[in-house]
Amino acid sequence: MQILNVIGSRVKLGFMTWPSHQGWIYTFGITSGSTLLAGGVATVTGFVDPVKDMTKPNPIKMLSAFLVPSLVEELLWRVVLLPHPTVQPISLQYAMAILFLHVGMHPVLGELELFGPRGRFVFCDPIFLVLATIVLGGATASYSVSGGSVYAAIVAHAVPVTLWRDCFGGEQRLLW
Repeated sequence: MQILNVIGSRVKLGFMTWPSHQGWIYTFGITSGSTLLAGGVATVTGFVDPVKDMTKPNPIKMLSAFLVPSLVEELLWRVVLLPHPTVQPISLQYAMAILFLHVGMHPVLGELELFGPRGRFVFCDPIFLVLATIVLGGATASYSVSGGSVYAAIVAHAVPVTLWRDCFGGEQRLLW
């Protein structure tokens, strides 16, 4: 029962924590940096061809990335599994362990073929896993510097996911 109280408390604090002005500045800086770094790595490795893969996005669909996967994943991997910074400082070692568990879940989900057989190849691709580490590392850092705000983690996660999924052919690579 105590674990449910801890989870409930962390979720409540994560939603009640709105980043300060400085927290948002840090979050936007981290989001910009992780998005540019991931985009650069994706381009240099050929994971994405920014010219050939560019697609016209649907603005409504782009917003959905803020809910799935971002809200869903950030609630579990940041809010529930990391201590809220106002209650207990987040150790770098613990944050890194959770980050690598989160990244490591992608090949497991790929093997389950939840996104069809093509999703398996994407989620097991070592380049994708490096990109996921960059993006999710940004979400972890944003959660921490924002004082434990789920909103900051969602932004840091959703922006690069939306760009890849909806603007650079990610969805076509994932789905049947």
